[in-house]
Amino acid sequence: MRTIITLLFIGLIHLHVIAQNEKEIEAEIKNVTVYQEGAEISRQANVELKKGETTLIFKGLSAKLNAESVQVKGNNDLMVVSVSQSIDYLNKVKISAEIDQLEQAKLSIKDSLDLIDALKKVYQQEKEMILANKAIGGDDGVDVSELENAAVFFRSRLTEIEIKRKNLDKQILLLKTNYVESARQLLELNSKSDLPTSIVKVVVAAKSAMNYSVELKYLVNDAGWEPNYDLRIVDVNQPMNLFYKAKVYQNTDEDWKNVQLILSTGNPNISNYKPELPTYYLTFNNYYKPIDRSLAQTKNAYRGIVSGRVIDEEGQTLIGVNVIVKDTNLGAVTDVNGEYQIYMPNDKSILEFKYVGYKSQEQYAKSPKLDITMVPDRVSLDEAVVVAYSISSKSAKRDRLSKENATKKKEHVPLAIEKRQVSTEFEIEIPYSIPSDNQPYDVTMVEYEVPTQYHYSAVPKLSDDAYLTAKIPDWTQYEMISGNANLFFQGIYQGQTFLDLKGFEDTLSVSIGRDNDIMISREIQKDFSKKRIIGLAKKELKSWEITIKNNKNSPIDLVVED
Repeated sequence: MRTIITLLFIGLIHLHVIAQNEKEIEAEIKNVTVYQEGAEISRQANVELKKGETTLIFKGLSAKLNAESVQVKGNNDLMVVSVSQSIDYLNKVKISAEIDQLEQAKLSIKDSLDLIDALKKVYQQEKEMILANKAIGGDDGVDVSELENAAVFFRSRLTEIEIKRKNLDKQILLLKTNYVESARQLLELNSKSDLPTSIVKVVVAAKSAMNYSVELKYLVNDAGWEPNYDLRIVDVNQPMNLFYKAKVYQNTDEDWKNVQLILSTGNPNISNYKPELPTYYLTFNNYYKPIDRSLAQTKNAYRGIVSGRVIDEEGQTLIGVNVIVKDTNLGAVTDVNGEYQIYMPNDKSILEFKYVGYKSQEQYAKSPKLDITMVPDRVSLDEAVVVAYSISSKSAKRDRLSKENATKKKEHVPLAIEKRQVSTEFEIEIPYSIPSDNQPYDVTMVEYEVPTQYHYSAVPKLSDDAYLTAKIPDWTQYEMISGNANLFFQGIYQGQTFLDLKGFEDTLSVSIGRDNDIMISREIQKDFSKKRIIGLAKKELKSWEITIKNNKNSPIDLVVED
């Protein structure tokens, strides 16, 4: 008996020591390197450690992190012994204040709708009571003055009731519209209150008791950036102003607050293995094996736009119901009539219907019309949580571009550029905040004054306008990648174009648009038109005159095609 007590005591001491050697770490996001697909998150924390091994626990991390990409390092010879990652289903993603406010607003609107509906029923009952008791006087008849007074009462009160009911209908329509807008906003904000988080446990060994700096890095896939340009031309005798911008988005379940952004042209999700060319053997039975399409044809799902109406058991329309394509971020919300419309992609076939106080449903979309009747969830009515989904969708160090010939760079935002072996990085030196809502946020990177060659082209037979084309020589020095560009000429927006920068040409040509300062006309000259028939030969001569007027203050180069 004494031996058992001793062993239990030793075991309790051991557990107490283990508990003492565990520390929960609050590590803030300091730096984020955003790739064209994916992002690397860098968290930093200062922790007081005793000599020996300690388990550092990082909680509340994104469940979307790539476990194989986790890196941990510390200063002052802090040795990392082991790193492990797991999913935490108990500690959910925190709901942002805005989402919480929207949820409260929806509940308030729902309470107002219930109250107005009850008031409408009261007016309806009063109307029925008045109509049921409109017979007066009995068999002996009624005095004319009493009849007149009764008629006035019926008319005025019934009119008043109808006016009040109409006003209540207007309030209901307005409240339902606000409810749908709140539900759609929740859909955009991508409320994820039921999503799990990640835990990373790091065992470190400290040589001495002191304060250590610990850095945790990991990759997440649901983030990225796309280039976006503004091309501004003041006049054809001046350089082009090129604004290099980025649209940064992320849906990682972690808000990036006041972080240092690094935008990289790399993509860690692309395989780095060189493709191997297989040997092709010639035999007497050469044939290609047909593609097995049986799996793709197992479900006869409808592809395209699916629409329908969602009602309850009593046939009343349900507004603000979340309609989600299962296993995607595609979603829609029912409108004030309970109707929805959503696009079904080729590889999906299941729609999910979620609404507060009602049982969630999954329906197979096999036709363009799908109406749903939802059943109240009486068990979980008091504990229901609305889950909204996102629709649906998106720089370090110093290298001042050695090619400074004929180029002047204006830094619109403090920026450093580093040209790496396989990518270019732009470090934005002022902090940015990018919330996890899958929405694009503009980040201005740099502005260039680009030496540009301009020329005009015209096809008078088809159009009376002259079209301006800008040619940018040696465009590769600006570290540009393919993306959309907004065109401005003399302060006027000319539209949008796409810069395809995958070509091999040294000069980039961009069509800017029409220039109204150049007038062109093409007219046939009848005095020079002739027809002559000699025997079986027919000869016809026509002449056109092309007139060009340049209303600009400087000469232009114009190529005329006819």
